[in-house]
Amino acid sequence: MSIGQRITELRKEKNISQIQLAQALSVSRQAVSKWENDLSAPDSLKLIKLAEFLDTDVEYLTQGRQVVPSRPPVVLTTVETVEVEKIVEKPVIQVVEKIVERKVEVPVEVPVVEYVEKPVIKRMVRTQYLRNPLEYAAIGICGFLIGLLIGFLL
Repeated sequence: MSIGQRITELRKEKNISQIQLAQALSVSRQAVSKWENDLSAPDSLKLIKLAEFLDTDVEYLTQGRQVVPSRPPVVLTTVETVEVEKIVEKPVIQVVEKIVERKVEVPVEVPVVEYVEKPVIKRMVRTQYLRNPLEYAAIGICGFLIGLLIGFLL
């Protein structure tokens, strides 16, 4: 079964004409006719609106599969309320009769520092010039002096 056949079937089940469907989706009647005859297909936004209007989902329109809801239906039940007595517990106060002081020696841990020899890897970046940059500086200075000389003579 094609998309067009499913659109036609759902439209006829709801007793809706092509004109009514076209007005609801803001398209022409000819566009709905083309969809139903499989000469063209609705774009994604129109397909979503079409599925909402026909009370179905996009997957059924495009592939013909009914989507089974993954969640079980929600069942509401009433629960009787039970009154509960509030029990208050009072804290027990203990009296200390005798205080004993003792010196406790705590062992002191000496931090151990370990030195690990690792080779030092230094990243070298080399730039390779086609010519020496000093040559460019010399050519620039010569050009500048020639320009001054020509400017002075004229």
